[in-house]
Amino acid sequence: MIIKNRSTTLVLFLLFCKNVRADEITELDDMTIYSGKEVAEEIANSTQMEIEFDRAKLQENPRQDLNNVIKSQPGVMAHQGGSETMSNISLRGAGGAGQGMFTLDGVPLFGNFAGFFSLGQYPIDALENVTITKGMGGDKQGSRTLGGSFHLKTRRLKDAERFLHLEGGSYDTLRETAGTGLATKLGDFSVVVGRSDIFTGISQARTGTERDSFGMTHASGNWFKNFNRGSVDASLYWVNTNEDSDGPGFLPNKKIGWVDDKKGLFSSETVVSQLHGEYDVAPHWNSSLQLGFTQNRQEMVTSLIKPFALTSQLLMVDWKNIHRFELKNKNQQAVVTWGVNTQHQRTLNFPTVHQTVISPNVRGELFLGKWQWKADARFDQGDIYGNHNVFSVGVNRELGNHLNLWANGGTGYRQPGVSELMNPVYGNKNLKGESNVGGEVGLTLHLNVDDEIKVSGYYQNYHDMIALQLNSATGAIRSGNVTESHVWGAEMQAQHRWSTIWKTGLSYGYMDATNSTTHLKVAYRPEHQGVFWNEVQLWQPLKFRLELNVHDGYWFDTANQSRANRAARLNTLLNYQVTPKTDLYVRVENINNERTAEITPDFNFNGTAFYFGVRSLF
Repeated sequence: MIIKNRSTTLVLFLLFCKNVRADEITELDDMTIYSGKEVAEEIANSTQMEIEFDRAKLQENPRQDLNNVIKSQPGVMAHQGGSETMSNISLRGAGGAGQGMFTLDGVPLFGNFAGFFSLGQYPIDALENVTITKGMGGDKQGSRTLGGSFHLKTRRLKDAERFLHLEGGSYDTLRETAGTGLATKLGDFSVVVGRSDIFTGISQARTGTERDSFGMTHASGNWFKNFNRGSVDASLYWVNTNEDSDGPGFLPNKKIGWVDDKKGLFSSETVVSQLHGEYDVAPHWNSSLQLGFTQNRQEMVTSLIKPFALTSQLLMVDWKNIHRFELKNKNQQAVVTWGVNTQHQRTLNFPTVHQTVISPNVRGELFLGKWQWKADARFDQGDIYGNHNVFSVGVNRELGNHLNLWANGGTGYRQPGVSELMNPVYGNKNLKGESNVGGEVGLTLHLNVDDEIKVSGYYQNYHDMIALQLNSATGAIRSGNVTESHVWGAEMQAQHRWSTIWKTGLSYGYMDATNSTTHLKVAYRPEHQGVFWNEVQLWQPLKFRLELNVHDGYWFDTANQSRANRAARLNTLLNYQVTPKTDLYVRVENINNERTAEITPDFNFNGTAFYFGVRSLF
């Protein structure tokens, strides 16, 4: 079975993250050697907790940004204030949002602040799919983070395919996005542009009364061209935001905290570009090369913090080679992947910082009937943080047609990004690289498209874990290293269709994250969190979705003196399909008006909000 024309980036994703089912491999002669492109189009039974949101699943999301996608996953912590503010994100206890936890078209992204990432800068309408990988040895695509990563792909539209999405609602919110596709002899082109405005948003400060505005413009373009023995693709993404911000000051109790700041302004601009080509060098050898670049510029003005500007850049070169061999029969085959990933980071502001890491890597996969084995290794050669070798191994066993048991384990290492080091507010020039060792076991029961259960248990021992830390005495937040921490937990994802009109889903995660030195809990890591949803087709054109998002209480600070309360928030979506290509909808966020702070005790959180929208393909 030969895969349809696609870039090697997608082939690698399918190859690395999933296992080939024996009954999906085409019969070939013994010892046939053939290209890495010629893999099964659908490779089932992942050997780790991983999920992909394709275009259809993203369309079902009740929010326009990534928040609901991220928060729907067990083990993912995403703490936020206002609807467009940045989120403090961790995955299975590990951070990395400062640099590398998110990739766009294979290029690692910088966070807006050290440990914070702005999910709102990547609207659902601008994305083709989102893949979340967890655990050891997943396809990190250059991210290098320890607990997992989020991989975004910009949207590709077919020839003459066009869409328009308009939305308005609470806090004087307006959002508009449009896109189109075009096929020519020179290749396939796609363009998506959009604008978001919140004219009277809530104050960032919990005790504040000032209304804060937010504005964002984004644009992306894609180009794809097939050749006889390969293909070339390129993409460009640009986003610019300007918003009112608040800052530190004295609270009514005379303590330092987050207060209204009429002079506070924050702006950010991000550019991400990549050029990727793949070619069948020989019948048994597929080779690909990707050049990637990203730049993040931040400027901030507040009353009490000296104005600053920080520009961070990353240059990436990624070379991959895939060889696939059939051994004795159709149930036995091997895949070998090798290459080099090189990343160079720098800041453009004084004082400038440069760092480079060159990482040869190799991966082997062996499929023997109902057994699948994998092993990979990466050898980091760093000019600042030295040399580090990491590895992982994994095994998967098919039991019948519906049940899989799997396990994997290994080590990881990530050096801090230049933005985490040099950010004047949240950064720390003395950060050390973080590392871990751990593993997980799990099972997947997949009965059909709408009935699936996935359960896993994991353990991670982190050394010098990079985490945002609140000093409860001064109210300051900055990145720091936790010398050693033990994180273990369990995750479950399940969905079931009760009837032709009703289906239900549940995601639940338990996590214990303890600082081994102080025996206190690591900040911003709740023990329990989950999402429960129901979707009902009221009648053919009208669909109703109700979603409950819950998290346990957790500590804001390293000393475990300032605590966030547990919170449950209810969201809903009512969608009316006017035509096969046009929808009208109403969505309500935080119906129960739960205002519990998530970032610090002094940050505000959005109350109940109503939004009305129309989206159409034409």
